[in-house]
Amino acid sequence: MVRNIVLTGFMGTGKSSVGKELSTIRNIPFIDTDEEITKKFGPISELFENHGEEFFRKCEHEIILQVAKTSEVVIATGGGVVMDPDNIKVLEASGEIICLTANPEELVNRLTGAGEVGVRPLLDVDDPRNAISTLLAIREDVYKQFAQFDTVGKSPSEIAHEIDDFLNAKN
Repeated sequence: MVRNIVLTGFMGTGKSSVGKELSTIRNIPFIDTDEEITKKFGPISELFENHGEEFFRKCEHEIILQVAKTSEVVIATGGGVVMDPDNIKVLEASGEIICLTANPEELVNRLTGAGEVGVRPLLDVDDPRNAISTLLAIREDVYKQFAQFDTVGKSPSEIAHEIDDFLNAKN
C-alpha cells in the first residue's frame, strides 16, 4: 500500500480538485500544500510580492518537509515543487508521485479565464500565455519522470478513479 499519494503537475491541471476526489475515493485525508503555506506564512501572492520567489520556495520546502511526515494522505503540491530535487527526494520517500498534465492550449484557457491570472503570481505578467509556455518548457523534463495522467476532457472524479485504478494495479 502506498503511504502517501502526491499530485504534482503544472498549475491548472487540477491537482486540488482531483486530490479532493481521490481522498474521498480512498477515504484518506487531503492536504493542499498551497493552503498549508497560506496558513503558516500568509497569502502566496503577498509572499511573492513582498519577499520574492526564492523566499516562497523556502516556505514551500518547509511545508513539504512537514506534510511528507504524514501517512496515508493525498497531497496536492504547487506546480514548481518538483523543480527542487530535495523536494522530489522527500516526496518520493513519503509515497507515490503522480503528475497531472494538460496541453498548453487547455492550460492557457483554464488559467487565463475566471480571474485565475491574478491569483497565480508567476502568471501575473503582461503575457500570461507566453509565461505558461516558457514555464511548461522548463518543467517538462522533470514532470516526465512521474506517472502521467492527462486531465483534458475529463472530470476530477474520472481522473481520480484512473489514478486509484493505477495505484491498485501496482499493489
